[in-house]
Amino acid sequence: MQPYKPGMGLSWPQQSRLTITGTFFRSVSALSNQAGSIIILISMKSFAKPHQKIWRVKTPAPVLCQIFARKLDISPVTAQLLINRGIYTVEQGRAFIGSELSRLHRPELLRDMDTAVARILQAVEAGEKILIYGDYDADGITATALLIKVFRRLGADADYYIPGRLEEGYGVHLEPLQKALQKGTGLVVTVDCGISALAEAEWARANGLDLIITDHHEPPPEIPNACAVINPKRPDCSYPFKELAGVGLALKLAQALLERTGAGEKAWLDYLDLACLGTVADIVPVQGENRILVKHGLPRLAGTGSPGLQALMAVSGIKGDNLSPREVGYALAPRLNAAGRIGTPQMGVRLLMTDDLEEARHLAGELNRYNQVRQKIESKVFEEALSLLEADPGLAEAPVPVLASPGWHAGVIGIVASRLAEKLYRPVLLISLEGELGRGSARSIPGFNVYKALSHCHEYLLEYGGHALAAGFKVEGGMVEDLRKKINGYARTAVEAEKLIPYLELDGIVEVGQVSEELVNEIKLLSPFGPSNPDPLLCCLEAFVLESRVIGKGSSHLKLRLRGKNTVMDGIGFNLGAYAEVLATAEKVDLAFVPGINEYNGRRSLQLEVKDLGIPAVLDLTGGIQEGAFSGGIYPVPAGEPGGDKEELFVPEFVLKALYGREWPEKEILPEKIQDVDVADCRGSADRPGSLARLAEQEEPTLVITSCGYQTIELFHYLQLSRPALKGQVAFCHGFLTGQDRSEIAEKFREGRIKTLIVTPSVARSVGPYAGQAVLYHLPFSPAEINSAACSLRPGGRLYLFFGPEDLEDNLAGLGIMAPDRKYLACLYKIIRHLAERDAGQKGQTELDLSLAARILAKTGFGYSNVFAVRVALAVFEELGLLKILRKGSSCSLVLHPVSGDKKDLMESQIYRRLFLIKEESAGWMRKFLDVPLHELFSIQTLQRG
Repeated sequence: MQPYKPGMGLSWPQQSRLTITGTFFRSVSALSNQAGSIIILISMKSFAKPHQKIWRVKTPAPVLCQIFARKLDISPVTAQLLINRGIYTVEQGRAFIGSELSRLHRPELLRDMDTAVARILQAVEAGEKILIYGDYDADGITATALLIKVFRRLGADADYYIPGRLEEGYGVHLEPLQKALQKGTGLVVTVDCGISALAEAEWARANGLDLIITDHHEPPPEIPNACAVINPKRPDCSYPFKELAGVGLALKLAQALLERTGAGEKAWLDYLDLACLGTVADIVPVQGENRILVKHGLPRLAGTGSPGLQALMAVSGIKGDNLSPREVGYALAPRLNAAGRIGTPQMGVRLLMTDDLEEARHLAGELNRYNQVRQKIESKVFEEALSLLEADPGLAEAPVPVLASPGWHAGVIGIVASRLAEKLYRPVLLISLEGELGRGSARSIPGFNVYKALSHCHEYLLEYGGHALAAGFKVEGGMVEDLRKKINGYARTAVEAEKLIPYLELDGIVEVGQVSEELVNEIKLLSPFGPSNPDPLLCCLEAFVLESRVIGKGSSHLKLRLRGKNTVMDGIGFNLGAYAEVLATAEKVDLAFVPGINEYNGRRSLQLEVKDLGIPAVLDLTGGIQEGAFSGGIYPVPAGEPGGDKEELFVPEFVLKALYGREWPEKEILPEKIQDVDVADCRGSADRPGSLARLAEQEEPTLVITSCGYQTIELFHYLQLSRPALKGQVAFCHGFLTGQDRSEIAEKFREGRIKTLIVTPSVARSVGPYAGQAVLYHLPFSPAEINSAACSLRPGGRLYLFFGPEDLEDNLAGLGIMAPDRKYLACLYKIIRHLAERDAGQKGQTELDLSLAARILAKTGFGYSNVFAVRVALAVFEELGLLKILRKGSSCSLVLHPVSGDKKDLMESQIYRRLFLIKEESAGWMRKFLDVPLHELFSIQTLQRG
C-alpha cells in the first residue's frame, strides 16, 4: 500500500527518520513489507519512563477513504477518522455523521420490555406501591430520578431507594426488599443494578414481590428469575446496541411507557437532559445510541428547565452555551457522584427531582461542598501514596504497586488509583484498611488485564469483580503482603514489558498546511467526543519552530509559532512548559495535536492544541488497517470501456447496462420462474451490517449481492475489520475486474476456499448454484436481480432480503443518471451557453470538462450528478438539435446551434425516451419490492421473465 501524498489525507512518512533519545530501546529497525508499508520494530530493555511515549500511528486505508470522501462529501482526512473509529461502510458513516434521533432503536426490541411495561401499567392502574431501586453513582442517580419523574407523571405511587456506597455496597440487597414488602410495595424496578441478584430475585418471587430488573452490566451465566430482565447484553436479547448506560435503559423504558399510555411519541424527549448527564458520567462508549443521546441531550441539558440541573450547573460555574461532554464529565458528574462518595446518594436524587429553586440551590451547594471535601481527601490520599512510593524503593519499582493505609477514605481510592496509574503508567492497587478488612480498588493500563490478575490471586481475596482496566476487591489486612507478592510475580511472567510502554494513539500524519477551518468544521461532525470516539489526534512531522515561549502560572504551558509548507500557525501545549529549553535550540519538531479554533477578542484563528512533542518522535506504524493483505479486487480497475476509471464503480450496474445499451459484462441468464425458494424477510433490518456479519460467521457459504462496485469493497472491509474471525475468509468481486480475476475468485468460492463472497449482480449470475445462503443486501433495481440471487443458491439454500426504505433514495439518484430531469438539463445547458459566449471568438465552439461540469451541478443541488449524467445530457442535446459533439472524452468539444425559442419535447430524443422508460419501470418495481407482502413478491407472476 503506497502512502498518501500530502494533501490527500492521513499518511505515513515516506521513510524512517527516527532519533532515539531514551536508553530503554535496544534496537530499532525499519522494514518495508510486501505492500510497501513501513513497519517500525521496537525492542525494549526495560520499562519506559512515564514521559517517554511511543506514537502509534494508525495505517491509512486509501481505498475506503476514497469511497467515504466521494459518497459522504468529506475530506480524506475526515474519512480516515471515521475508519479509525470502526466505521467501514457508507451506511454507517451517514448514520454516524447524522446521528438523528430517528436512528434510535425501538424500545420494544429489548427482550422483556413488553412484559415490564404491562406489569408497570398494571401496578399504576391498581394503585400499587412501586419502588425504584437505584445505584449510588451518577448513572444510577440520574436513572432513578428519570423513572421516578415518569412514574409519577403516569400517576404511580412510586418511591426510590439507593444503597450506601460504604455501608451496603453495590447491588440489590435483601434487607431493603424485605422492608419494601413490609410497607406494602408490590413491584420493585431496579436501575443500573440487579443482573447478578439471583438469590434476591428468588426471595422476591417466593414472597410475592414482583421484580423488574433493568441493568447494563455483563450478565452472569444464569439470569435472575424475575418478572422481567431488561439488559441488552443478555445472550438471548437481539437488541442491536449493547452499550447503553443504566440511564439509557431507563429512558428506553420511559419511552415505551409514555407511548403506550398515549403521552405522545416525543414525550420521552423531556428526559434527554438526565439521560445525557448519566450517559457521559458513566464513561460508556460514545458511539451508536449513546452518541445520539449525548448529541441531542447536550443542548437540552444546556437549556434545561429543571431547577436542580440549573442549580448544579450554576454551582459548577458552567454556562449553558456550547456545553460539551468534557464539562459534563469533569464538572457536573463529580458533584453528583460526591453525594454517594461523601454524603448520601439520596441527596442527588432529591436535587434532580425538586421543582423548588431555593431547595435546588441549597442541595447543589451541599453537593459542591461534598465535592470540595472529596477533592481534599483525594489530594491527601494521593500525596500519602506518593510518599509511600518514595519511602520504599521496592514499592516504587514494582510492576504493580500495591499500597495500603488505615487512614484512606474508601470512597476516593478508585479515583486516586486512576491518577497513580496514569502518572506511573503501571497498574495500581490501593487498599483502605478498616480494622481487619481492606477495601481495594485496582486501576490498570492497556495491555494489563487487572481483573485477570486478581483472578490469579483469588486465594488471598475475600471477593473481587470488575473488568480489564478497573476492579474492586476485599482482602484481609494480614493478606496484603501476600497479595502484593502474588500479583507482581504474575505481572513479571504474564505480561511482556513492551505492553507497558506508554503510548499515544494517533489518527494519522498530516502536513501543517492541511489543517484548515474547513477541516476543523468537518471534524466537528464527529462530535460529541468521548470513550471510543476520542478527539481526533493528528501528528505533523518536522514542523519548523518560528517561536516558542512559556506562559501561564509557573510557566507550565507552552506557546508555539509554527511554519509548514506555505503556512504559519499557532500552537498551545498545556502542561508542556518543560519542553521550552529543548525547543530553544530546535529548528524542527514533531507534534501530536488536536486541530481547533481559538476565539479571542472577537477574532477567530486556527490553533493546534499540542498534546505531545517529539524531537524527533518515536513512531510505531504497525497498527491499523493493512489493506494490502486483503484478497479480492481493489483499485485500480482495468483500462477500457466500461471500467476505465473509478467513476463507474459508483454507478449501479443496472444503470451502466442501460447506458451502454448492451448485456454487460456478460450475457444475462434468467430462469423462467423460481420455485421452492426459502426466503427470510429481513427488509428494514435495524442493524443491517451486524446482521450480515452474523450470517457470514455461520458455516454456510454466503453470497452477498450489492448494486455497485464500491459497495462490494466497503462491505468486504466491514466484515474483515469488524469480525477478526472472518479475516481471510471473505472476498469481493465486481464487473470491473478482469474476466480472469472474476473466474479465479468465483472458483475459490465454489471450492470453499472463500466462505463469503460479495458481488454485483452480473458476477452473481456467473458464480452458479453453490451458495448455502444468498443475501440481497441493497434494494434491487429489477426482478432480474432477485432471480440472480435465487439462482446462486444450491438446493435447500436460503435467500435473505436485507434491503429497506433507506436504499430507495440512493437508487432513485442512480436512476437520475440515466434520465436527468428537465431542471438538470436546463442548468447544464445554461453552463454550456455561458462557456460558448465566453469563447464566442471560436465560431460558437467551446470545450466542456465533464468532471468540472458534474461538480458544479452537484454543488447546485443535483446529488446524482456525475460524468455519466453529463454525457447522457449531451447526447440528448445533440438528438434535440441543440448542439453538435465534435470530440468525445473527458473533455468534449461542442458547437452550439442557434436557439429557436421553442420548448423542446424531451421524448423526441430516442436516447432520453429509452432511458426514461427504463427509469420509470425500475422505480415502480423498487417501490413494489419495498411494500408488497413476501408471498406476492415471490409469486410466479412477479418473477416470470419479461
